[in-house]
Amino acid sequence: MATRVRLMNEYTVNWPLWVPGGVAREGDLPVSEPVAVALKAWARTFNEHFDWQHGWDDPKRRDAHVAEAARLQRALQADLGDTYEVVLELWEVDVR
Repeated sequence: MATRVRLMNEYTVNWPLWVPGGVAREGDLPVSEPVAVALKAWARTFNEHFDWQHGWDDPKRRDAHVAEAARLQRALQADLGDTYEVVLELWEVDVR
């Protein structure tokens, strides 16, 4: 059975990957350098532009965030291979 890895943002989290038991640490999973850089940039965008009370500061930024999430899910799945199942959780898109 494949290990589930959740690609998900959370406030103040800089490495948006979660494994059974909690947030993964950078280096815990075999992620390529380009994907690692993109993951950290994606999390940084969330932390800088999403407010817990008001949501995204710009709808275009939110839409770009969603598009990048889908790209990251595919890239991460390619890096991790069949022994992992990458699940994307975009809870922050539904917040108004």
